Amino acid sequence: MDQDAAQAEYEQARSLDREGRKAEAERRYRVAAAAGHAAAMLNLGLIVVERDPGEAERWWRSAAEAGDEIAMGNLGILLSDLGRGEEAEHWYLAAAGAGDLDARHNLGLLYVERRQTAKAAEEFRIAAEAGHVASMNNLAAALVRLDRGEEAEEWLRRGAEHGDGRAMGGLASRLYALGRRDEADEWWTKGAALGDADSLFNLGVRREHENDLAGAEDLFRRAGAAGHPRGNARADAAASAVRGDGSPYMPGLF
Repeated sequence: MDQDAAQAEYEQARSLDREGRKAEAERRYRVAAAAGHAAAMLNLGLIVVERDPGEAERWWRSAAEAGDEIAMGNLGILLSDLGRGEEAEHWYLAAAGAGDLDARHNLGLLYVERRQTAKAAEEFRIAAEAGHVASMNNLAAALVRLDRGEEAEEWLRRGAEHGDGRAMGGLASRLYALGRRDEADEWWTKGAALGDADSLFNLGVRREHENDLAGAEDLFRRAGAAGHPRGNARADAAASAVRGDGSPYMPGLF
């Protein structure tokens, strides 16, 4: 099959894929992928990855070797999930070198897992300076571990100014630790409005400080619904004045 025919198959597959007709799309992606169409390989991998990670790996590897930077990044994620960190690092580096900021961020996360904090910070910084908000947050966390708190605050503030709730919550926690409690409450309130679980939880603690246990309970429940691991238990304790282990509830502790 020539490349024009492969492109036509790919375009038909994309149309079917957008319509949710996955089985038909898969068949056409396979035709185009077998003819060496890199984007078809990429999308075929996306369709099959949950049922057959090994097949997805093969297609993404072929597309990555053909220069597709998204396939490089996806292959890195898959390999990392499979515990093949050195291979994942290779493909993250390749994708990052091609300009993929998500891959650069994931490379930083890989270094965090290895406790290579300084290397992680270098990767997060490159992505953060290019406007990658999640990297701003993780750069701040790495800088805190490197005892560079002022720089961490700067990056949290930049993330918060981009409208990121997690950054708002992190900035608030830092400001609170520095005794700047009014500023902290302001950022926790903004983060809570965006559904950030940590902001909701910490704002609940602040309501306890004001002896507003009903307000605290509501915020803790919202934090639990947003994924905070202690939100629901804290809400139950605030409502009953008893902790889950039967001990008296002591409000006001973060």
